[in-house]
Amino acid sequence: MNIHAKRIKDLQLLLKQHRLDGLLLGRTLEIGYFTGFHLDDCVMLVTRAGAWVFMPRMFVEQFKETVTFAAPVAEDLDRAGRALAKAKELKLKRFAFEPDAETYSRGSAWRKGGALEHNGLTGALRAVKEGEEIEALRKSCRIAAKAFGLVRPRIKTGRTEMSVYRELEDVMQAMGAKGPSFDMIVAFGPNSAKPHHATSERRLKNNEAVLLDYGCLYGHYCSDITRTWFHGRAPEDFKKVYAIVAAAHKAGLAAVRAGVNANAVDAAARGLIVDAGYGQYFTHGTGHGVGLEIHEFPRVNAPSQAVLRAGMAVTVEPGIYLHGRFGVRIEDSVLVTKTGCEILTRTN
Repeated sequence: MNIHAKRIKDLQLLLKQHRLDGLLLGRTLEIGYFTGFHLDDCVMLVTRAGAWVFMPRMFVEQFKETVTFAAPVAEDLDRAGRALAKAKELKLKRFAFEPDAETYSRGSAWRKGGALEHNGLTGALRAVKEGEEIEALRKSCRIAAKAFGLVRPRIKTGRTEMSVYRELEDVMQAMGAKGPSFDMIVAFGPNSAKPHHATSERRLKNNEAVLLDYGCLYGHYCSDITRTWFHGRAPEDFKKVYAIVAAAHKAGLAAVRAGVNANAVDAAARGLIVDAGYGQYFTHGTGHGVGLEIHEFPRVNAPSQAVLRAGMAVTVEPGIYLHGRFGVRIEDSVLVTKTGCEILTRTN
């Protein structure tokens, strides 16, 4: 069975389990996941018995060339309204949309039209990767990892953060990436102590930290990797902090396997940092799911109740940030397996 047709079948099974008759979808990302058709301005309705995609008339023939398991419906004006009308035409009693994935205007119109709010259906399916998804993830992560080996030797005193950003982007695209998977972070010196630093024109000086947090898109799938090192002669406090973060990263990776709660991975990494006396300087979760989006289900943090399953892709990224001095974060994207994890962003 075509992988996209299978996903629709899986969604239809979920609808039955949640006692829903249909689901309205408006994001290109989800519609692409279920059909393989990634063009904007479409809306989809999936019921227990069928699937329809409402699209501009100019897309119809292109859609028919690749998709045989969902019916295209030409609609050049109000696609969200047409999908809602179809749900009513089919006399669906309980149909829903996912408010977290919808625009305010579209969600409001669907709610007013009788649709229920029900989050988590598509996220639950997307969390576990299979087949071509895994291969796309591996390729995306291999590109990012290889880019590190190519770009790091060229980061010299006087380079600006933004020039490194542009070079990373160019190198990954030359290897087949569509572009960066998020607004990448290149941070020099005290900027590395800002977990979400906005890459600037600051120049690299002798004897300061360098942090790269970046990734790319390949086949619609994201990669995410962070590497930190010291440019010049590393002081003892940097060496100490780096060793703690490296140990926490290793502990987090060792905790990843199918059947484990995501919060246990966070606890394994965070516990080492807390025990070393730096708990207050680890200011974010240990990781997150990664796939069609750079941040998706499951979250790998203390509040998370998600149970890891084989085929999930998550990041493990502990960090310590000493404001005004330097920060250290080490991050890998990994694929959860029955017995552990496969590191997808491994670098030499």
